[in-house]
Amino acid sequence: MFTSKRLGETMNADTAQIEGSAPAGTLTEAPQMSAPETLVGIFTKPKQTFQALEHKPRILAPLLVVLIFNLIFGLVMTYSGIIKSDALARLEARNAPQEQIDATERILDGPVKYVFVGFGPIVVLFSLLVGAALIYFISNLMLGARLRYIHYLCIAAYGAVVGLLDQLVRLGVGLSRGTLQVHLGIGAFMGEEMTGLLRILDTATDPLLLWATAIEALGVAVMAKKGFGFGVLAVLPGYLILVSLSVLQR
Repeated sequence: MFTSKRLGETMNADTAQIEGSAPAGTLTEAPQMSAPETLVGIFTKPKQTFQALEHKPRILAPLLVVLIFNLIFGLVMTYSGIIKSDALARLEARNAPQEQIDATERILDGPVKYVFVGFGPIVVLFSLLVGAALIYFISNLMLGARLRYIHYLCIAAYGAVVGLLDQLVRLGVGLSRGTLQVHLGIGAFMGEEMTGLLRILDTATDPLLLWATAIEALGVAVMAKKGFGFGVLAVLPGYLILVSLSVLQR
């Protein structure tokens, strides 16, 4: 009788465990974080932040922050005259005729300067959409992850929030030097004139850019429930494309 009773209790406990999908105490709930908390947490505790975003990806808050800051950056660059200064310097370096230099200066002093203000946020938004699509392709279709596109857009948006530090530092240094040609990687230890390969290496070794890329890799790893190496493979192609574009800088 006693044995039968114990057997019944054991079977009931096993049934309860199966119905709950895991033993009591083994399930951990994702941390709940508000939008402001995630924007701060992506810097201070990125893993917990992505865990909080895993079941409900948030894109509006980071996108607004990134777009607003890029709009501000555009306004500062335009009204400081640093864009015009760089454009005229490039023309002078090519020994352009004075008439061309004067015409360019008049154009950049006119209404066209407002185009640069709105152009930045548009380019950033487009790059985020394309970048998220590239990570989706690599992660889901090639590496076997099972996430929705919205997850990757969320990851890219929060990575861009961290990337704002890189933009802010570049802008600050650029304003102090009067040029947007700023080197934060190995180029900081070299001369102003660099070959295309050196410009690529300079961008590739930019610590703030590497930080933002590592945040994206961590986001993919956390949301896809994979290792960090998986995340690195997912974001590597986009990183290499971005770094390669630095060869176009003059």
